[in-house]
Amino acid sequence: MRPANGRTYPYHPHIFKKVLDTYIERRTDASPLFQGGLLFYGFYINEFNKNQIFIAPDRCLHLVICCHREHPSANICGNIFTGRQGVFIRSECEYFVICFMPGYAEFFFKYPIGEFSEMQIPVQEVFPHATELLEKIAEQSSFEGRIRAFEIFYLKHFRDDLKIPPLVQYLTEKIITSRGALNVKELSEDTGYSSRYMLKTFEKFVGVSPKLLSRIVRFQNVLHLLERKQYNEALDRIFEMGYFDQNHFIKEFKEFSFLTPKKYIQQMESVQRLVNGHGVPIVQQLERKS
Repeated sequence: MRPANGRTYPYHPHIFKKVLDTYIERRTDASPLFQGGLLFYGFYINEFNKNQIFIAPDRCLHLVICCHREHPSANICGNIFTGRQGVFIRSECEYFVICFMPGYAEFFFKYPIGEFSEMQIPVQEVFPHATELLEKIAEQSSFEGRIRAFEIFYLKHFRDDLKIPPLVQYLTEKIITSRGALNVKELSEDTGYSSRYMLKTFEKFVGVSPKLLSRIVRFQNVLHLLERKQYNEALDRIFEMGYFDQNHFIKEFKEFSFLTPKKYIQQMESVQRLVNGHGVPIVQQLERKS
């Protein structure tokens, strides 16, 4: 069993980055400490955009820190299975987020990762030395400074190498690089492990089943196509991406986002017009082609 090559980070919707012009991120592919297992990102939230941002299922667990210098606070945001608007504690605040790639959050927390799914939990309840971490992060005035503060915190309290079981790493990378098109039977045949064993392992380290992870990865891939104005390409690639037909494609997209693909595009264009006050709606472009 040879692991797949490369790592694909979660895709943040266009709406997220378009509304938040302060958005910045740092990947950890080259980090000797985190080896691609974490993603850091930061942004500023004001009163206007606090509840405007569409949060999409992205297969990851997030530590969302509000960097208020006197009163920092943070929540653990577990895997979500449906999109939602905003998960932020307060407005007029800089946020620093640590995104744990599938399989890596179990290394840091005191409970099975599946217990966090669809929940937002104050970090002090589940993360060792949380108060110290919040204070160190809030002391920093820059994104890079906050990353460095977390690295120092990690070296102090988590001395072991950041690793996950080879089976979990192999399966997650296989699912991600196939863009969610492989089913559980194919994964079982590929690895030689039973579907029951894979499910048990995933529930502990990832918090979702291999099947659900595949569906979320597939949804993320569709988001990427839609936001590159490639709705017709998404329809042409339904079978390649693992959907049975167009109805299955639309139904599953709606399950994760509460919107049909075209309604999602309309929402994206509405936010874009609100932000920059111009632009030809993508929906009109699609209607002209049809």
